[in-house]
Amino acid sequence: MTAYAIDSTRNPQPPHRHRNRQDAPYFRHLPANAGIAVRCFAMCPLQTLSLQSVDTSQAANRVRFIIHKGKRVLSIDYSHSDAEMMKAVAEEGHRVIALEPPNSVRTLNDVTGASFDQESVEALKSRVAANAPYVKCAAVIGISGLQRLIYEAVQMFTKRSIRAFSSREEALDYLAEDSASR
Repeated sequence: MTAYAIDSTRNPQPPHRHRNRQDAPYFRHLPANAGIAVRCFAMCPLQTLSLQSVDTSQAANRVRFIIHKGKRVLSIDYSHSDAEMMKAVAEEGHRVIALEPPNSVRTLNDVTGASFDQESVEALKSRVAANAPYVKCAAVIGISGLQRLIYEAVQMFTKRSIRAFSSREEALDYLAEDSASR
């Protein structure tokens, strides 16, 4: 996927028939003082892109709905991911969750062997908080060692109850219960 943005540091004269940019219908949405040069991030990536080194299709493959005991569960697979993949998966998870009705999504989060850094923890906290209106219940598996501190920090920051389980099957059974809630 190629992303484009306006580069206001250059303002070359466009080779087209319109006198100025405001006459061209395809530039009317831009502010009058914005430059018109376009930089393709795929050719010259900028450091400000949050997902620059992660293939977004890899993140998308880690977020999918599954059916367990007749209940739809969103499986978010952070397992064995580095900090960059962690952020990309959290973003993709939020994108999918935000398309669902409020208080309807059951999430299973697998953090087995995942690596965290401060930035990925902040991104995770932000996304978990933003997902709150859509999530009916949540479970996490694969927590070990220092991950427990991060798990507790995320719960405290987001004021959400995310139940931790030792196995995937236990977590899915909990999520499939009608009484399961945030």
